[in-house]
Amino acid sequence: MDADKVMRARVFLLGSGRLDQRQELEAYRVLAPVSPAVYAPKLVRRLDWTRATTPERREELAVEGVAAARLLDPAHPQRTEVLCRALGRYGSELLRQGRRAEALAFCRESAAVGREGYERGQVDHPRYGAGQLITVLSEEGRYADALEASNEEAEDDFWAAVRGSALREAAGRSAEAVAAFGRFLAEERTAAAEGRTALAILVWSLLRQAEVLDRAGRGGEAGEHRREAGEALARLAADGEPVSWSNIQNWWVTLFLLSGRPDEPPAAPGALGPPFGEDARHWSPDTQEAFAASTESLEAEKAALTARTATDPARWLPELLTAHRRLTLRAALRVTHRTHRILDPLRPLLDEGGALARRLSPTAEARALTDRSTMLLAAHAYEEAHKDFTTAETLRAATPR
Repeated sequence: MDADKVMRARVFLLGSGRLDQRQELEAYRVLAPVSPAVYAPKLVRRLDWTRATTPERREELAVEGVAAARLLDPAHPQRTEVLCRALGRYGSELLRQGRRAEALAFCRESAAVGREGYERGQVDHPRYGAGQLITVLSEEGRYADALEASNEEAEDDFWAAVRGSALREAAGRSAEAVAAFGRFLAEERTAAAEGRTALAILVWSLLRQAEVLDRAGRGGEAGEHRREAGEALARLAADGEPVSWSNIQNWWVTLFLLSGRPDEPPAAPGALGPPFGEDARHWSPDTQEAFAASTESLEAEKAALTARTATDPARWLPELLTAHRRLTLRAALRVTHRTHRILDPLRPLLDEGGALARRLSPTAEARALTDRSTMLLAAHAYEEAHKDFTTAETLRAATPR
């Protein structure tokens, strides 16, 4: 290493003037190989913040980040965190480019680094760094492998519990999905009673469990969960959330998208699907882009089905309703990054879905009203949400089983 470059870099960083981002990056590049314990984490962080507009440039920065992170001694306290972050960035870029086989190798390395870091006491849980691997396996329909990758993960928070439930159900293990999510629900009920979670999250979670129970042929238990959700909604309609919470609409988006999995093409290697049950912000870039891009073809399909339904509603109305709901899922995906005003883009779609469902059957209308109720809950329109849900339950009660 050029000693003069090292000295200049140290002088730059120690100087009283503020460096611009380019100067700081170049200084870290010089110093990271000399003092990796100090400067490799800083270089990786600065590379993360460096903008790149082409795939080639993004990949160059990601490769450089991984190389810098690997300079850290295995005993360095930040090694696991820094290397997993760098590997995740490189994996994401490879996925964006459609190079999934290469990306999977980096995902597996990140999971291995996380396990090793846990054993050294550098991170708090053994599945640190495995999130991207679980996601990629799910997108290929390899649910049993994804479950194995998430083994020993504590499912005591919303995101882990929903993901675990989704993976088990997709793997054909519905009874396990119900049992595992039931343990989370028990904790969630206590947390809601003590003001440690939003009542809205409890409602959405109860309705998720009811869906799985219904599909497993356990309608009586599903009804009990919906009854409990209705009671919580009545409290919200009367008094609002007892504790103020930050924006939680992504909780609803995640569960709403998950509810649509049975209507989507099944995921498989070579025929990717979204990792339903995962926060959409964490889907692989190529999968998220493909799911959003399918809107155009679905709109064309819906237009054709609308014309056919006009002449033969008994034959085509069910397919039209399914196509419309799939479009609504994609609209929900688009509001993932918003923090307000979800009613404007989503309510017209849910209203239209309700009108189509009303023409089809009371069962279909009950589902559509439940969809709208859960969205209104995310928008803090508690009285309307309760009204829709009450009407849906009345329809269900009047429908012979």
